Amino acid sequence: MSNAVTYDAARRRIISLVTGGDPDAPVGACPGWTVRDVVAHLAGGLGDFTERRFEGVDDGSWGERQVHARRGRPLGELLVEWERNFQVAEGLFDSPAGALLIAEIISHEHDIRAALGQPGERDTAAVRAALTRPLQDLDKRLRAKHLPALRVTLEHGDRVLGEGEPAGALRTSSFELLRVLGGRRDDDQVRALDWDTDPGPWLPELSLFGRRGTALVE
Repeated sequence: MSNAVTYDAARRRIISLVTGGDPDAPVGACPGWTVRDVVAHLAGGLGDFTERRFEGVDDGSWGERQVHARRGRPLGELLVEWERNFQVAEGLFDSPAGALLIAEIISHEHDIRAALGQPGERDTAAVRAALTRPLQDLDKRLRAKHLPALRVTLEHGDRVLGEGEPAGALRTSSFELLRVLGGRRDDDQVRALDWDTDPGPWLPELSLFGRRGTALVE
């Protein structure tokens, strides 16, 4: 399945979730944001990707800028903007940005599902596709910092991240690993996973967007 098809399927699932739920529900995975704010970020972020507007990426204000600019706008208006941006962004999904967009939308789908109490779509090809870019980034991070290699065993096989013989192994699901790498688990939750050794050497690097201070239970 192409990245564009995977993205659009997730977009349609999110539309169904948010139009049937409370758009003002707080999103525990994104402190300070509501469900409507996550939609605003997805709609605005896709437009920014298409137009190559990346101000705020380095200091973490990229998403906040999109949300702030759309505060007060009706949900339906945000969904129309998202549809329009998707139509003009289709070629983007065949570029290296495609894997990043898949990781983002699938992560935010599950943020919204948790906020609305609608879990599902966890053991899917979309979740596995969403891991592509985060796993590449973690592999690069372990190599750049000369950390021991880590073997990760998922439901459909395993892979070694980093350079050399693995010094430890983690056995988990693709969904749980996506949540860990996306910063949706705190250190205690990560330590409680199925490790064959102390995860200490890797713990600071596993959350690619900053470590979470409180547990997120889904």
